[in-house]
Amino acid sequence: MPSPDVRFSVSTDGRTVAEALVSEHEEARELLTAARAAGSSLAWAHSAADLSDLGFTRQWGYRKVTGQPARLSAPAGIIPLADADNGPDLWAAAFRGQWGHKTAQPEDWPFDLPPGTLQLCLRRDGVIAGVCRVDPASGLIDAPGVVPAHRANISAYEALLTAAFALVTEPDVAVESWGEGPDRLAVCERLGLTTAEYTPGWEFVLQG
Repeated sequence: MPSPDVRFSVSTDGRTVAEALVSEHEEARELLTAARAAGSSLAWAHSAADLSDLGFTRQWGYRKVTGQPARLSAPAGIIPLADADNGPDLWAAAFRGQWGHKTAQPEDWPFDLPPGTLQLCLRRDGVIAGVCRVDPASGLIDAPGVVPAHRANISAYEALLTAAFALVTEPDVAVESWGEGPDRLAVCERLGLTTAEYTPGWEFVLQG
């Protein structure tokens, strides 16, 4: 059986992560071995298997929702993300503490995005409350990230998603997300999308 492809990164809250797609317990054990050898603080597994008996805790994982949502006008406060504001610190803040999201390292920034990708931001009270990426030609949307101070009200997430829908030129859209809970899924469903794919996430805390 091949070993899992373990990737090493840093979470949006600054903890080192060893991460892999695993299909069963032996691969999860190999992930833990690699994480300990690297001195990682966390091990993240993407797996449909139940890894709770190994000490992993279930997390909201990868989800893809698709459909043909109603196209509404972009809400107030949504504007293109300016180059001066666009940076790894902003994107890390927008997904801070959300499972599956990592901090971009200097060698990885800026990301190599598909041509035509648009980056949006929502401004509230003079500051950026959230960000979102959308490829209008394909209909693919990276689920919005909202900075912690504006997460209590789901309206920031919904506003960014609605603005992204308005930019898509195809009838179908697909939204990909990691670590999003039922409140955000409910927004997607209310706007006309349904789950097409889901892989649970699992977390093992090794340090701190």
